[in-house]
Amino acid sequence: MTRKSRSGFTLVELLTVIAIIALLAALIMGLAGNAQRKAARSRAEAEITQLQSFVTEYRTRYGQVPGTAAALAGALVAANHSLTNSVNAGDMPEDPWGIPYRYERSSPATFYLWSTAGDDANRAAWLGNPEP
Repeated sequence: MTRKSRSGFTLVELLTVIAIIALLAALIMGLAGNAQRKAARSRAEAEITQLQSFVTEYRTRYGQVPGTAAALAGALVAANHSLTNSVNAGDMPEDPWGIPYRYERSSPATFYLWSTAGDDANRAAWLGNPEP
């Protein structure tokens, strides 16, 4: 008896290839998600640094820091600061998670400025100088 050879793949081979492709896709998607979170965090840190520099310059010019978040937002608009692209007068700029940065004046010379990084409950994830 002669056996006729067939060309092609078996079902097991096809399932193995599909499983490997699915595993690689899941790995790549996980890495992409981490990269996006890291980029958002870096952007928020840079924006907080810009805002802190602005408040420090404001204190140098006027002898005190802005009294409220609305006053800070108004000063940003008046100075035509780069973070005011989407800011209405009286509204703080938003962090990469779409939440306004938080600002509190603790004395005429000191302030707290922070982002919750999209997680109000987890203070360990917050960025900047949060209120105690």
